[in-house]
Amino acid sequence: MVREYKDSGITWIGSIPKEWKTERIKALFSERNERDCQGKTLLSVSQYFGIRPKSETDLADSHIAESYDDYKEVRKGDFVMNIMLAWNGSYAVSDYDGIVSPAYCVFKFRKDCCKKYFHYLLRTDGYPSAFKTMSRGVIDSRLRLYPEQFYTFPVIIPSVDEQQRIADYLDKKCAEIDGLIELQEQMIAQLTDYKQSVITEAVTKGLNQNVEFVPSGIEWIGDVPKGWKVCRIKDIFRLRTGTTPKDFETGLDSSELVNWFTPSDVAEMNCELNCSERHLSKAVIEKEGIELSPAGSLIFVGIGASAGKIGYATVQGYSNQQITTLIPKPSKCTGKYSYYYMIADRKRIRDNAFFTTLPIINNSYLSGIKTLLPSLEEQTSIASFLDKKCNEIDELITAKQKRIETLKEYKKSVIFEAVTGKIEIE
Repeated sequence: MVREYKDSGITWIGSIPKEWKTERIKALFSERNERDCQGKTLLSVSQYFGIRPKSETDLADSHIAESYDDYKEVRKGDFVMNIMLAWNGSYAVSDYDGIVSPAYCVFKFRKDCCKKYFHYLLRTDGYPSAFKTMSRGVIDSRLRLYPEQFYTFPVIIPSVDEQQRIADYLDKKCAEIDGLIELQEQMIAQLTDYKQSVITEAVTKGLNQNVEFVPSGIEWIGDVPKGWKVCRIKDIFRLRTGTTPKDFETGLDSSELVNWFTPSDVAEMNCELNCSERHLSKAVIEKEGIELSPAGSLIFVGIGASAGKIGYATVQGYSNQQITTLIPKPSKCTGKYSYYYMIADRKRIRDNAFFTTLPIINNSYLSGIKTLLPSLEEQTSIASFLDKKCNEIDELITAKQKRIETLKEYKKSVIFEAVTGKIEIE
């Protein structure tokens, strides 16, 4: 029999099966405000993974509260919402007993239902956007969705049996899609490791294995082709730390601007920087007597979470004080070969850096780092080989990333179609 549909009255949901009901969230949830925290697991809520023990997330080492006395109890099957991030989907039904920050809201279900169905329904794209319209605050980071506003939103309610069928179907289907996503992520990790190994092999062993090798004197490298030199960064580069200019000019056309690099411009294992997110005007450059770094310089992040990242600038520019620009001495080295060498040595450079609350790779330490130096001709050959090889690997990685995005969009559509009754689950 052909299923009949009706308008749900909810703009982001559209039509629903004729026999389904629509009610306000208040009919579904009531707030739980219990504070029994003794011996309970601390939970974390995320738009990406829902609810997990905080110890299993990337936030495990973040701020630790002095006391958990005011934290709220969560029972398995409760709906937990970070009221400050409801607008980006930071809420879910919990599969765990535990506790959460007092800044969160914990809701228990009022009626008999399949809780997992409502987990899927409320995490479809339309709800976060709608929640944002009723959140209170001036900017996104200060928005709060309080229970009084949350309760006013509508939900669609199939029969309990159909809720369960939909949830079971989505558990299985989403697990299949997540498995495919995980496979692509594993392939990306393997390709990234392979790229690193190709770079390391080329800059430490060269392209011709039929040559005589001799000890390099650098423990992590071992033997190198005979004739290669070992020198320090300061022997082949001029180091210059950037500054933040006193003034920026906006509203200028591109002919009046020069690049100003910041750590956000330097991606992990990113090769060429040909533009930046911010620019300086030529007038500011002249007024403040700023010397621009030439194309072919290396942009090295020396402090903060991005410390150790390095980019190769294909255009001239300037940088802020978190960056040291390495300007090649033309008679000694080519910037591109040295870029690849420092990619190979990046982890060791970072691991040996000075740490306070953040890693600091100062110029004194950086300038003394040992580097291998083939002839200029061989540097050029190695860099050309790696440009081609890394581009091939990057294309494969990009294809995997696109596949992941396609799978994520497919997962969203499967969930939406199921929880709104657009497809009938037998």
